[in-house]
Amino acid sequence: MKPSFIPHSDYQSFVLHHFHTSIGPGIVLINKDWPLAVKLWMTDLSAITTLLMDEYSDQGPEPRDPASLFRSYLILPLTNPSMGITEWVNELKRTPVYAILSGFSLTDLPGVGTFYDFFDRLWPGQQSIAI
Repeated sequence: MKPSFIPHSDYQSFVLHHFHTSIGPGIVLINKDWPLAVKLWMTDLSAITTLLMDEYSDQGPEPRDPASLFRSYLILPLTNPSMGITEWVNELKRTPVYAILSGFSLTDLPGVGTFYDFFDRLWPGQQSIAI
């Protein structure tokens, strides 16, 4: 199935909602997180979904939002440049701020295979990148 286009304003609403409902003892924004949050707040990545539309099948389950996967992949080198994808997926579970800023619900995070499937769509015709 083709991914649904999610406008940047919907991403911003998602982040605000999840920060308002999830902030508590487990989620803390520290000073070093604010520049990252501001960059993601201002950067509209929703066009990635349109650009990659042809890489998705017309059948099957609805895929994850390509913009959220790309956003998450951008957060990785900005926060933990030496970390691999497997470790990053674990980091998303341990650090809810990164999951929310990526655009993922805390109860529905992508797995390692989802990222590699996304990379295959992002860079078609190339071997999966080893991260």
